[in-house]
Amino acid sequence: MVGLDPLIEGGIPEGSIVLISGTPGTGKTIFGLQFLYEGAKKGEMGIFISFEQDRNDLIRQASRFGWDIDALEKDNKVKIVTMWPSSFDEVMTKIFKCLYYKPKRLVIDSITSITYNIKDNREAIHKIAEKMKSTGLTAIMTSELLAGQDGFSRDGISEFVSDGVILLKSLEVAGEQKNIIRVEKLRSTKVDKQSHLYDITDKGLVLEMT
Repeated sequence: MVGLDPLIEGGIPEGSIVLISGTPGTGKTIFGLQFLYEGAKKGEMGIFISFEQDRNDLIRQASRFGWDIDALEKDNKVKIVTMWPSSFDEVMTKIFKCLYYKPKRLVIDSITSITYNIKDNREAIHKIAEKMKSTGLTAIMTSELLAGQDGFSRDGISEFVSDGVILLKSLEVAGEQKNIIRVEKLRSTKVDKQSHLYDITDKGLVLEMT
């Protein structure tokens, strides 16, 4: 997200897992794609694992913001992986295969979709986080929130295994619908915990400057 770094002392610390939670339409998938695109510009290989959209949909979505994911894939700078999880073993096998490419950045979109079909959510989420942590990569996990829901994730567990939590919400402000971001935590980092407005623009998510 353009403008996020000043809120978190210059950026997400390397090796961190950050949970991006929000209600539908707040830009969680865009946040993940933008995170990989910005990494690719710095020479950091990234993988996007989607459990909700197919590859072509993601590439089309990214192209709206001028991000040529198809070209980045051909240059081995980004890899898009899609699957519809039916078991925890299947999910872990896919993640293990992705880690074979030794990415510097990883996006899981979304942890909510994984937990739909898994009985022991706690064990599954802990194992996924442990595996990502063991590699030293920097990861984003997205989580769907219901309107009016308390807490920071749909499963109630992801926020505890994550180093950081960022909330994206859509609220009515002075009769207008506004997008609001708030950094709830980010370990080893001094964060600005105030709520800030952001826009979904033709350049992706952009923090409104005040």
